[in-house]
Amino acid sequence: MSKQDRIQPRKLKGFRDLLPQQARLKKNITDVIWKNAALAGFEGIETPALEYAETLLGTGEETDKEVYRFEDHGERSVALRFDLTVPFARYVVENYSELVFPFKKVQIGNSWRGEKPQKGRYREFCQADLDIIGVDSLNADVEVISCIIQNLNELIPQPFTMSLGHRIILSAVIRASLPSLPADHEFKVLIALDKLAKIGKPLVRDLLLAMPGVEDSQPDELLARLELKNSEGDTDLDALKVLLSSQPDAIAEIERLQTTAALIRAVTSAGHGALRVDLSIARGLGYYTGIVFETTIDGLDGFGSISSGGRYNGLVSRFSNTELPGIGGSIGVDRLLAAIEQLNVVKAPERKGVFIALAGGEGRLYGFEWLQELRSHGILSDIALKEGKLGNQFKFADKRSYAWVLTIGSDELSTQTVSLKNLGTGDEHRGIARAKALDLLK
Repeated sequence: MSKQDRIQPRKLKGFRDLLPQQARLKKNITDVIWKNAALAGFEGIETPALEYAETLLGTGEETDKEVYRFEDHGERSVALRFDLTVPFARYVVENYSELVFPFKKVQIGNSWRGEKPQKGRYREFCQADLDIIGVDSLNADVEVISCIIQNLNELIPQPFTMSLGHRIILSAVIRASLPSLPADHEFKVLIALDKLAKIGKPLVRDLLLAMPGVEDSQPDELLARLELKNSEGDTDLDALKVLLSSQPDAIAEIERLQTTAALIRAVTSAGHGALRVDLSIARGLGYYTGIVFETTIDGLDGFGSISSGGRYNGLVSRFSNTELPGIGGSIGVDRLLAAIEQLNVVKAPERKGVFIALAGGEGRLYGFEWLQELRSHGILSDIALKEGKLGNQFKFADKRSYAWVLTIGSDELSTQTVSLKNLGTGDEHRGIARAKALDLLK
């Protein structure tokens, strides 16, 4: 191929390749999540990456703008999923008769959003979701959120903070603080509040003040009520009980949130994650109907959330008349991977397995016999793919973090033995028999 015909190797903006060490770390993250989810009784599912566009659209104006959508070869309007929750609601309705409710689900997969790429935020990203659907209970909220915290305690090497908000309580505070705001603008207030951490209080105040029916002092009153803290550093829910004393539904939700937070703290107290009640946490997606949460790593200012979610009691009603309340949360696998890399706490890969070095082509058959023997015993093993200097083969094995090099030369071939070297300790064993070699390698 001529030089001018060659294609420039390049990726789309917001997409990335993973090097082997990154792929290993990512696999470690997902393995931990699968392990803990299985122990907690969550069952794995899969859904397609591509859905009908109407399935995904309509959960939030901001999100709709970010959805990758197009017309397929059958002239159907389709879109790539932007999260795993909305497709899960469709999945539940289509597979209703096959599921046992309440249904506990774990799913790990990629999603796509056409948002502005940032550090740790990509247009293609892997998420791990835990959901319980079919019950509206405080116990389900505690189970999902505490399981996520358990995973983060195991995966994150330093303190983190999960902030709990609540859509119903927040809506009640908004109505009490902005009494003349048109009802159809309440969600726009939620969107503005969701930007507090990104753009700061003054700009959020300006956004609120520009909305119809909002008077000069009201944005400050709203923000002050959300910022008022109790002695534990939480939003002062007792003060909000006074403000909302004429709204029994809001009072009931405040009491539920207080009990939920206390239970989560009790069952996760052994970890290094902190729980805070912060009603300014709004979450921008339109399908949330109750408790919501976001998680950030302490010391990584501006990095954003590595886990989020909430209760979505009305989401299934988009597809069915059946009422199926749900609670779910997502761990951003790629965001967590980027955070661990930024913290510079990636450990060197553990030495394991055996590399078979060949001193010459005549030992090839004997080497492959050993390869099959090792693999039959469940031992990670590989063989030199071409003969060359033994020193270079040892360097290759060291770079690949193998624990042992098993060498086959003319002496080993004639005596049907092998020589071993432990690359971690430097210990060597020359001309040893099969049984002894296997004992050392197992």
